[in-house]
Amino acid sequence: MRLLLLSFFLLLSGCSETNEIQLSEISSPPNEGSSLPFLYTDNTGKIFMSWVEENENIAKLKYATYVNNSWSEPSLISADSTWFVNWADYPSIIGKNGKPFAAHWLNKKPGGTYAYDINISSFNGDWSPGYVPHHDETATEHGFLSMIPASDSTFLAIWLDGRETAGRGHHEYSDLNKAMTLRGAIIDTNGNILEKYLIDDSVCDCCDTSITETDTGFIIAYRNRTDNEVRDIYTSAFSNGVWSEPRAIYNDEWEIAACPVNGPSIDAENQTVVTGWFTGAEGKAKVKLGISNDHGDTFQNIVLVDDKNPVGRVDTIIKEEKIWISWLSKVDETGQLNIAAYTLKGELINQYVIPNISEERSAGFPQITEADKGVLIAFTDVSEEGKRIRTFELN
Repeated sequence: MRLLLLSFFLLLSGCSETNEIQLSEISSPPNEGSSLPFLYTDNTGKIFMSWVEENENIAKLKYATYVNNSWSEPSLISADSTWFVNWADYPSIIGKNGKPFAAHWLNKKPGGTYAYDINISSFNGDWSPGYVPHHDETATEHGFLSMIPASDSTFLAIWLDGRETAGRGHHEYSDLNKAMTLRGAIIDTNGNILEKYLIDDSVCDCCDTSITETDTGFIIAYRNRTDNEVRDIYTSAFSNGVWSEPRAIYNDEWEIAACPVNGPSIDAENQTVVTGWFTGAEGKAKVKLGISNDHGDTFQNIVLVDDKNPVGRVDTIIKEEKIWISWLSKVDETGQLNIAAYTLKGELINQYVIPNISEERSAGFPQITEADKGVLIAFTDVSEEGKRIRTFELN
């Protein structure tokens, strides 16, 4: 019965008339025991999906591509027994010109309970050995990486970097001189660090980062941390080698002296930039959507997407002047995946619900990306029998 329920989508329409649901499940290549999907659509429209499969103490990072309504056979990127495999800080892949471009995973590091390094592999006909984009050598956390191609031979990467937290005691957590930082680099496909940047010297410790390209450069979204422990969503734009001063999308004023592990998602189309995020400000869980018509310089329209009982774990895309946002929420004793479509003015078009989706950590972060006919969806289906990635296309 569980599988049958997962195969049917309920439509909650923003219009008075009933619309037919056009959705199909796609037979996907991940095996039983797969999890942590990541979706990326490149400049040609080809979709890449990476995921992790674990067998005993070996973790394998694999990927496949989606073309002509079907998935390719899976390919191996890398495998090892030393990885840090985490439900929130998951591997990724990016592509360009119809080919894989780079992928990343996390590698445990001696010296600390949560000490790990980012490892990036570039694709030049084959996957390179993993290389580390940060060279501080501290036994601290480095993760929550986001990447995007910057040219045919370079990419821009940003990540949360814990070098300033080295040796930090529990009583020093509030010392922002020992805070998590947000750093970035321009890297070529040979693994050379061409430029490196300190973008923000105090950020939330373990919330996702997100990056997208506008027609004037790149823009990122992340969860900031102020000296009075307000942790709202900020953006910074990167153009002509310079990062803009970080600024809040909206002043939720969420004061929380811990990391909610619930980062934002950002996407852009021409001059329009959209960001979806979760907040718990004023003790009320909410999912919001910010819409900018000036390349992300200001977010003039803030939409309240859900304040019923959202869990968060938001993903956001723009496709053909339509905004799509996905998020998890809790209903009764289970969870559901919500996918809503909005106009560029923030008007709700339709909302779709996938019921009986686990909202536990083992389910990770569901993914959406643009496809030829609509939106491709990937999530980890968790049941008593185990877990496996499932993919759907929503038109």
